[in-house]
Amino acid sequence: MESIAVVVPKKKAEQLRKKLMEKGALRTDLQVGSDSKNVYFPIKINVDLGYELVTRSFRELKQLPTDYRDLLDMPDELETLLPSSLDIIGHVAIVRLSDELRKHRKKIGRAIAKVNKPVKTVCLDSGVRGEERTRDLEIIYGSSDTLTSYREHGLVFSVDPRTMFFSPRLATERKLVADQVRNGERVFDMFAGVGPFTILIAKTHSPEMVYACDINEVAFQLLKENIELNKVTEVVKPFLGDVREIYSEIPPVHRIIMNLPHSAFDFLDIACEMLLDGGIIHLYDIMAEDELEDRIDAISCKISELGRSVENIDSRMVKSYSPTLRYYGFDISLK
Repeated sequence: MESIAVVVPKKKAEQLRKKLMEKGALRTDLQVGSDSKNVYFPIKINVDLGYELVTRSFRELKQLPTDYRDLLDMPDELETLLPSSLDIIGHVAIVRLSDELRKHRKKIGRAIAKVNKPVKTVCLDSGVRGEERTRDLEIIYGSSDTLTSYREHGLVFSVDPRTMFFSPRLATERKLVADQVRNGERVFDMFAGVGPFTILIAKTHSPEMVYACDINEVAFQLLKENIELNKVTEVVKPFLGDVREIYSEIPPVHRIIMNLPHSAFDFLDIACEMLLDGGIIHLYDIMAEDELEDRIDAISCKISELGRSVENIDSRMVKSYSPTLRYYGFDISLK
């Protein structure tokens, strides 16, 4: 295919390529050409960068779809059920499928991997199980190795989605909470997992100490590894075990993170005992939208029964959890 091209000496080619990319001028559907002296960059708009422009033939590049659904030949009634989003954690992709789609899971897994180059493993998610919050995952494509490296907000985390719960969709929420932490605070992350809340707070703010607990031994070992990886050993103290058995080892704190949907409410007694006056609890739960006001009332009543006074409760919808359920965050300020 013919195209206008910029001619540049080979030694200056990379510098020019970056400029063309910045300007959105480089054609990505054609292969860059070259000869013994020059490189020829096909362009879609005329740009004046001080180099000669010529017209020449280029080899067309095969354009892969960017949406896995475009690779699937499914009946219309099933095509509408294909999920539009999935979780990608390092080289692992995690997808939820309706019952009608499960018999097609293998070819769906292949399609997901084909359009997401970093993905080597695709897992089917059947929900979270047990007190250790492990995802019920079936590998539907690729390697059985699900230990991976994940980057978020400039930090790096070792994560194994098969042995602990981790959601990349909470990245914005983690930043929102971390940015509320004031200098010198003591923070308790009750259900820390591999440490995304804990380490972001410790690395980007100036707490006195962040205490992080998890009952899942594999998650705890990765939490310790991630503390080392991100160089926050001086301001994070990790604990392995049940919160009810270890909280007495932790001094009163200014802020508590309770990211354990469906169960966090049951630990409000510990939070109320540990939280200093004027402190804040960040509690997460999953419910239908029409249950929100009742849940706020239940939280307020529970805290009053525990002998503490609520100053304010702010709520927000963090993400969609299912067609009927939402993942909510509650910021609970105590007097």
